[in-house]
Amino acid sequence: MKKLLILILLVIPGISTATSKALDYCATVESWAAQKVIQQLVQKNKDLDPQRATALLLERTALKEQSKPVTLSEWGPLYTQTIKIQIPFTGNKKPPMTIIASSIISAEECSLTEPSYLDMGM
Repeated sequence: MKKLLILILLVIPGISTATSKALDYCATVESWAAQKVIQQLVQKNKDLDPQRATALLLERTALKEQSKPVTLSEWGPLYTQTIKIQIPFTGNKKPPMTIIASSIISAEECSLTEPSYLDMGM
């Protein structure tokens, strides 16, 4: 019993670290949400340089209903995530385009919903 308890204590931090890394990936410029937004904007404005785009996590919040986590059986707990994406223009002709994008994610899947986004330069 003692060995089982020690094993559980060793495994749980690894699970939370893996979950944290998976969630953090969803906020990178390589993530599905960021790439979806960048692709849509580059189609509208060919002067944008998607290769130099950056993404920064602004907020991630666990979804809850009556203080209980909202969970999908296949994907686990759900989170809302808001990221700031900056896309420079080729040749730095203008200041970078700044976008705020939001989506629902899980540690298993970054693409549970289409990202909604707002151009902060409007």
